[in-house]
Amino acid sequence: MPELPDAVTYRRRLADTALDRPIRGTTVVDPRILEGLEPPRLDEVLSGRTLTETARHGKHVFARYGDGTGWLALHFGMTGSIKDVPDGDPSEYAYVQFHFADGGLLAFCCPRKFARVRLIDTPEAFVAEKDLGPDARSTDVETFLQQFDGRRGSIKGRLLDQKVIAGLGNIYADEALYQEGIHPATTVPELSGDTLRDLYDTIQVVLDAAIAVDSDPEALDPDRFMLPHRYGDEACPATGVPLQTEQVSGRTAYLSPARQSR
Repeated sequence: MPELPDAVTYRRRLADTALDRPIRGTTVVDPRILEGLEPPRLDEVLSGRTLTETARHGKHVFARYGDGTGWLALHFGMTGSIKDVPDGDPSEYAYVQFHFADGGLLAFCCPRKFARVRLIDTPEAFVAEKDLGPDARSTDVETFLQQFDGRRGSIKGRLLDQKVIAGLGNIYADEALYQEGIHPATTVPELSGDTLRDLYDTIQVVLDAAIAVDSDPEALDPDRFMLPHRYGDEACPATGVPLQTEQVSGRTAYLSPARQSR
């Protein structure tokens, strides 16, 4: 599932390939990708206008259109992505397409059709409507700590809760907890303030490293990070002990029993 590093990559792709190019029209192959509007409305709003700036919060990417009266909001679901198509036909999964007057198109792809496109007033209003927590990469440590005051349940479950911290998903939460030696089923009240501060710092390191490799977890340094081994030999890079999986808060968690004991 696309997480914060993927959203950063897609925002950059959107900014690099789509800004300041007049939109000739749109094609909606599957209307289920649209949320709260019909295909003719999307075409009516965007045709003849340009995308002028981008923003991001958590796993959501936004693009302002036209004279600044509205924004396009993109959420990538489980398999969504943005692709620049300079010429030729887009992939079979390009369910929403933005055609440019100068040729080519931007394709919003989602093989499993869980991604969503909608029109919104502002990113800030959207974040408030969805009750999203602070962005995992841009929030400061004190705000991060406040989000865990009085929380119960597993630390992994709280990290995955977008109302607590927006942007983390299964794989990068696992990586941050591995780096800190915290078992994913550890409850929030069991963690000291200093431990949570260290976890905040580690989350920043993990996210920055993932962004640096264009959100390809298998491209991370295998000597430092667990994720390449999760997709490879399934061994802890620090100890060589086989990784284990457990169900935590309804999700499969990867962990190193040698580093993350209860």
